[in-house]
Amino acid sequence: MSKLKPVIIILYFILIKYSIIGQDVQFSQLFADRLYLNPAYAGTDYCPRVSLSYRNQWPGVQFPYQTYSISYDQYSEVLHGGWGFRMMKDDQGGIFNQFSADLIYAHQVKFKTNSSVSFAFQVSVYQRSVNNSDLIFADMIDPRYGVIYSNTENINIQPLLTPDFSTAILYKFKNYFAGVNISHIPQNIVQDHNVYLPMKMTLHAGAALPVFKSDPKNPVYVFEPNILYVRQQSLSMLYYGMYFDVSQVAVGAFFRQDLKMHFDAIILSFHMDVKQMKIGYSYDVTLSRFLKHSWGTHELSLVYLFNCRKKIKDYGTISCPDF
Repeated sequence: MSKLKPVIIILYFILIKYSIIGQDVQFSQLFADRLYLNPAYAGTDYCPRVSLSYRNQWPGVQFPYQTYSISYDQYSEVLHGGWGFRMMKDDQGGIFNQFSADLIYAHQVKFKTNSSVSFAFQVSVYQRSVNNSDLIFADMIDPRYGVIYSNTENINIQPLLTPDFSTAILYKFKNYFAGVNISHIPQNIVQDHNVYLPMKMTLHAGAALPVFKSDPKNPVYVFEPNILYVRQQSLSMLYYGMYFDVSQVAVGAFFRQDLKMHFDAIILSFHMDVKQMKIGYSYDVTLSRFLKHSWGTHELSLVYLFNCRKKIKDYGTISCPDF
């Protein structure tokens, strides 16, 4: 893999020279970091909520992709809505590093028909940097003696820092919900680096369907079918599957594919409640021969919901997987 790394890097910079775009990170545990899925989830639990996520993609290769995320949100009666912030760091093989920090406000409107809608606006700071200390380019290689020349490539590797904006909406009717999240508005162009952040659209819908109720207000068994569609530039990904809750434990299985019926992975997940803490683990089974080299993808999550004083009378939560 060490021999492949310089080739991959060279190809990346050849493409970046011609304004290639970068794709956003996509977590496998859709609701562990709900603010990333849809900022309109800010404050939907009313009480303060902290979420931690870690994603290790392709640990079998020498330089895997690793992503770290932390978020916080709660409802504010003063602001008449939910607010939150999140930070994420994405390390792509130790070469490309991305960091983002988001500040979110979501206003919720409740209707008399057991439904509500939440509108969100997100302001972000996005930073990307490149570590070129280990890069090898074609003009550095002698056919006989190997790498003996110094690098003469003229590449802009200075870190870029740019503002970013997103907006989202989330609708809930009884045990059903649907949402839209549009990121990078307007399409963010960074002229000095000749790159841009392409606009991303996320559509998702799902339900929490109780079965075999032991108590009208607290069903023990819950089916949670969900579907998610992500579109960013030429990339389209479709997630669909179901979580199944059994008391304090939940298991899930999802497929991930593009619209041309090319299956990318099966996502298997397990979540467990420990008092006010929710612990989750998922594994992406790669549906290609690359699995024996990549060892799939591992993802861990930790969510903690704080206690707080009694909710306001006209506040309504939004049903969705709570992990």
